[in-house]
Amino acid sequence: MKQPSYSDSSSGFEVDLKQALIWVARALDYVGVDDTHHSHRVAYIAYQCALELGWAENKAELCYFAGMVHDCGVSETREHTMLLEQLVPQDAKAHCIRGYHTLKQCRLLSQFATPILYHHTHWKELEHIDIPAFEKDVAALLYLSDRLDFMRARYVSNCHSDLVTLHGELIAECIMANAGTLFNPHMCDAMVKLVMTDAFWFAMESEHIETIGLQFESIDWLQKQLTIEDMNSLGLFLARIVDAKSPFTYQHSQKVAELSRYLAKKVGLDEHKQEMIFIAGLVHDIGKLKTPDEILHKEGPLNEREYTRIKRHTIDTELALHKVFPNAKIAEWASNHHERLDGTGYPYHKTGEDLDVPSRIIAVADVFQALSQDRPYRGRMTQQEIAIIMDEQVESGKLCSAVYQVLCSDMQACYELSTGLYG
Repeated sequence: MKQPSYSDSSSGFEVDLKQALIWVARALDYVGVDDTHHSHRVAYIAYQCALELGWAENKAELCYFAGMVHDCGVSETREHTMLLEQLVPQDAKAHCIRGYHTLKQCRLLSQFATPILYHHTHWKELEHIDIPAFEKDVAALLYLSDRLDFMRARYVSNCHSDLVTLHGELIAECIMANAGTLFNPHMCDAMVKLVMTDAFWFAMESEHIETIGLQFESIDWLQKQLTIEDMNSLGLFLARIVDAKSPFTYQHSQKVAELSRYLAKKVGLDEHKQEMIFIAGLVHDIGKLKTPDEILHKEGPLNEREYTRIKRHTIDTELALHKVFPNAKIAEWASNHHERLDGTGYPYHKTGEDLDVPSRIIAVADVFQALSQDRPYRGRMTQQEIAIIMDEQVESGKLCSAVYQVLCSDMQACYELSTGLYG
């Protein structure tokens, strides 16, 4: 896989890619809801097996990060569950194809696209596909690692995770029974050595596998600092995953980001801050990956329990983003989008004095875009219908009047930007 090079001369906002990738995996693991850390476990398994195979450290580390993003085509919990119900799940290639296209559109992560496309392809088919040898090896290793986590799940569902070591022989038998058909036989030999070792399983704890990547130093491009342009690419990658979780929120994050940047320019914020607001808009709903599908898809009002579950997405967003952007305001702006100036919002019940202009902009953009988009319980609203609702929220002191007036002064352009309906 080709290693991308990055310019450090761009506009100055920098983020550690290593930390960002770790938190991309955490965001993807949110999809599991009750079975978290699947991406991290696959990354850990692939890394350990690569070392057992005698691969160079930098190649093993690339396998680790490929494992972190291998399920970026999965946004719905039901699909995640389906993939862990059978050794050979039905329609597994659908999420591989979605993941491939999502990664191809992200310059930072495009090197992982081909291995992810084939990471559920049986070895007897994969060995004859004309792709670069290392990409083929990574795809085969990811498939074996992914299915090993399926086997692990079968034996730890009703017991302490450490007790999986008692089933090492059964797992080894399952691996070898599929060597040469599902899995690369050479890799199977190496994986069996690992599964028969207690240390391999005991080290598969979240606090270890979540941070193991921080120790990696052999991949040059992980040491580079990212610019705003790079983070736009990564932000769009995350937004596509979040927006794919429900057909009713398709492009919501991207449209909120575009509208927020437009409003930021209209109110006179500098270009650097406009771009930071755009990134915050892209990732403002990342915590919704942890929200159960049935709540997001519900046709009708949420009950108290469901509303409580969906409210926590703002905190999940904040926790995920603080690690990626430790020295920036992006996590704060993104997680403030449901706060209200009168203190009636959530999760912190902040008031006007706690909410800066970027936070106010994203809050207004989020409400406007949501109202202009089809939802399970209603259709897209017209500009006039939106104005009636938002006028009341501004008049009652919930949303910022100054930002809203800027939006109203250019309502047609904002509506077109929000809906994608022009003319």
